[in-house]
Amino acid sequence: MRSFQRKVEERQLRQSKRILVPIDGSKCSLKAAKYAIWIAKTQKSKVYCLHAIARVPYGHFLDGYAAQMYLVETKKQAEAWFSDIFEKARQKNAGDNNGTSIDILAEVLVSVDSIVETIVNYLADKDIDLIVIGTRGRSGIKRLLLGSQ
Repeated sequence: MRSFQRKVEERQLRQSKRILVPIDGSKCSLKAAKYAIWIAKTQKSKVYCLHAIARVPYGHFLDGYAAQMYLVETKKQAEAWFSDIFEKARQKNAGDNNGTSIDILAEVLVSVDSIVETIVNYLADKDIDLIVIGTRGRSGIKRLLLGSQ
């Protein structure tokens, strides 16, 4: 039954050539990236990983230097998440002998817009066909301490 479901999903996703995965470091976003890699492999699609930073959370408590350090550290953390995703894609490429490879582009965007506006604008700019997004992200104190948007 499971393989039948996968074949149905493959047929439904045939037109997806550009896939966006917003990444915030949560388990759900990393699972979404893994699923996007699977789709990209079966559909010969390009995957765009995006971490959007709209503003410094709780910014009124931080001075200019602290806000700048927050952005630097958040970008470093996003790069680590992207590295994990690239490694998963590399393993998927190595484990499959059909000759297709997964093309992944990863970006961190700092914007004055909200996270949602940043993602929507990115969708339009890159002509994205499909978005794969986790069901939950980080919020509250985890967001402040761990850098999720």
